[in-house]
Amino acid sequence: MAEQHWILLRGLCRESRHWGQFATKMQKLLPDTRVSCIDLPGNGTRYKHLTPTSVSELIDDLHRRHRPEQPVYLLGLSMGGIIAYHWMQEYPDDLQGIVMVNSSLSPWNKPHMRLQPGAMPKLFRAMLSSGYKREAAIYDLTCTEQSHKEETLSFWQMYQLEYPVSFSNFRLQLQLAMKCGGQPYPPKKPLLLASSAKDQLVNPRCSQQLAEAWNMPHIQHADAGHDLPHDQPEWLIQQISQWLKD
Repeated sequence: MAEQHWILLRGLCRESRHWGQFATKMQKLLPDTRVSCIDLPGNGTRYKHLTPTSVSELIDDLHRRHRPEQPVYLLGLSMGGIIAYHWMQEYPDDLQGIVMVNSSLSPWNKPHMRLQPGAMPKLFRAMLSSGYKREAAIYDLTCTEQSHKEETLSFWQMYQLEYPVSFSNFRLQLQLAMKCGGQPYPPKKPLLLASSAKDQLVNPRCSQQLAEAWNMPHIQHADAGHDLPHDQPEWLIQQISQWLKD
């Protein structure tokens, strides 16, 4: 079997290290699989870069830096899923397929569903704070898994101290995510939509609406929060494995 290459894309103000052990687990549970985690401009190792104001500029940046030699799969969480969708539409020859996790797109999803009303003030309070307080607020908004919370927060705080995301880049990323719209033709590659029933950030109905609009498969976990790869990594990888077989 030929090796599969997956590129993982994180969302708003998160970096490649926020995948935690997910990439390692994916390589173990999916045979002949290589996984790469990349940072978006404004996050992680690229935290000093200004986040682009247009999705086309962002996709061109990623295509230029990470254009694969052979077609790859993309897995995008939240804003990362939006980026994966646009990468697929702009450069379909780069890809074999994509997985969008707890993502949304206009015009299929309404603004109050794409960012749930109670999430906005929590997000802004988090980004206006720092250190443990910021990361704990983000964790409570995006995760339901509690057994390793304090250990996870210690790592997240360290990431923030090393590569701090500026408030201006947070604002630019939020604006970019909210104004990104879909294109009036079907996805150009196979696509799996995944959602979490207990997502406090994005209404989980968004994934169902996209699945119905595009006639693509949709899976949902009953207990996970917005950060599905963190809360239920093995479940998500098993679902992806089944999707690849189908």
